[in-house]
Amino acid sequence: MSTRLLRLLAVVLAALAITASAATAQTITGRISGTIADTSGGVLPGVAITVLEEGTGFTQTTVTDERGAYVLVNLPLGNYKVTAELQGFKPMARTGYVLQADGRITADFKMEVGQL
Repeated sequence: MSTRLLRLLAVVLAALAITASAATAQTITGRISGTIADTSGGVLPGVAITVLEEGTGFTQTTVTDERGAYVLVNLPLGNYKVTAELQGFKPMARTGYVLQADGRITADFKMEVGQL
């Protein structure tokens, strides 16, 4: 084989190796999603959802949609606390959610009516 052909072959093999390693790399984020309802099962739109990564203090917030659903994506890995708040309802918080690489956590809540 000529030197030129050997160089071309080396470049092609290097490109394939890089592509293969990138394709097998794990995602280093995850997502938390859920549905918020009242104690009778009626969905609650407009609930403020906050996730807190307890080790770093990273937070992200969203609001539930008309189906009472929410999703937070591209969250860094770690241990999370999830809170749900809506005027007229008792705020709720849960800890102990461990988000791992490409993890998907479901955090549903049933909120109780609070003092108006």
